[in-house]
Amino acid sequence: MKSTSQLYLLDGSSYIYRAYYGIRERATADGVPTNAIFGFTRMLLGLMQENRPDYLAVVFDPPREETFRREIYPDYKANRDAMPEELAAQIPYIKQILQALNIPSLEAPGFEADDLIATLAHRHAGEDLLVTVVTGDKDLMQIVNDRIELLDTMKGKRSGPQEVMARFGVPPELVADVLGLAGDASDNIPGVPGIGEKTAADLVQGYGSMERVFKWKDQVKGKKRRENLIAFEEQAILSKTLATVRYDVPFDIPLSDLQRQEANLSTLIPLLRELEFETLEIAFTPPPPDLVEIYSDGSGRDSGPGGYGVVLRYGKHEKELSGFEPVATSQRMELLAAIRGLEALTSPKTVRLFSDSQYLVRGMSEWINGWIRDGRLDTPDALANQDLWKQLVPLAQKHQISWQWVRGHAGHPFNERCDKLAKRAVDAGIQAANPPQVVIKEEKNIPDPVEPEIVRVKDYSEFGTEDDGQLRLV
Repeated sequence: MKSTSQLYLLDGSSYIYRAYYGIRERATADGVPTNAIFGFTRMLLGLMQENRPDYLAVVFDPPREETFRREIYPDYKANRDAMPEELAAQIPYIKQILQALNIPSLEAPGFEADDLIATLAHRHAGEDLLVTVVTGDKDLMQIVNDRIELLDTMKGKRSGPQEVMARFGVPPELVADVLGLAGDASDNIPGVPGIGEKTAADLVQGYGSMERVFKWKDQVKGKKRRENLIAFEEQAILSKTLATVRYDVPFDIPLSDLQRQEANLSTLIPLLRELEFETLEIAFTPPPPDLVEIYSDGSGRDSGPGGYGVVLRYGKHEKELSGFEPVATSQRMELLAAIRGLEALTSPKTVRLFSDSQYLVRGMSEWINGWIRDGRLDTPDALANQDLWKQLVPLAQKHQISWQWVRGHAGHPFNERCDKLAKRAVDAGIQAANPPQVVIKEEKNIPDPVEPEIVRVKDYSEFGTEDDGQLRLV
């Protein structure tokens, strides 16, 4: 259970452009482009599933011509192309989906999304609320503190004060000083000619702020650098103003209005069907009453580390399971995923179990009765992975189960989610098994390290296959 509530503020423009350029040439049968809509919705779904924020809002930019930065510097972002018409046509659909999901879409006239995000983040961050800003924009690193962090979902990276220091060489509150000196080519902010980001960071770190750099500019090394600081001081001041986010946007919205609510399925599902988003419809549609859906996937190969991921869905509830095995094969982890999913059921249920493993699905729906009849299930070494099949059969017999195969890595939201869970479990397991080594200096008489014994499970990859899909062992 989370001890602290979580507010997620999503930079809508950043997400939309990433979706548009990340997925190309997707359209309905009638030729309506949907690549940005699909990518945005899928990324939003993943964000909600993986992080489960208590509060959530998507913040959009107004037209760039209508912001205060453009008023004080007409060339601000003038180097950027206009939004592609194909993308602009998809924005209304994206906002319809947000409305159907009951996720607020926020926009402040005259201010950019960064300003509104900064205002809301600082207003609400506190002892009982952590704020995560979902963006790939480095400019927002200036708002980070111990209660506000950034999340770049494309890189899977979170940035707190330490990450900001590593990126800019200065703490968050001095990021705008660095950008004031160095400028920002992506926003067409000029800065001081001849001063790049690294030099700017060194100057700000050494003198304490951009203003102190100018106060002591006569002491700055390099004749040309000093001349540029003298000649372009006003331009640097303007650049810092352009780069500094605002915390005073006049935008009143109570935190309660940002609280996560259930989606309006009567609006959402027809919209997803209109856009021909069948896989996303699955993700947002709860299972029928009295049915448990289990999605499972395993990750492993060549008798190395393996992981499994499971998602159980029942009514409006979901549960995630994952685990790690130091020695495993892909087949074993697929079976183990199904075992762990069924073990989570405390009473007999009607179950629909989905997997991208034909080995599992065909084994349990087609081949298992033959194995039981001819005694292969109980004959030692008669079946590959016999120990797991013997665990799986009695578990399955407790429930009324239909086994269904789904195509792996084909955009299915739950298969991909289970795959991520499995791979993360592998990464976490390997990290836990191999903690960072502590280097002890000047230690004498240290014995040579002993190579650990490598344990391998049986590798049946070179054997043929029987008619029932089971591997030949002789």
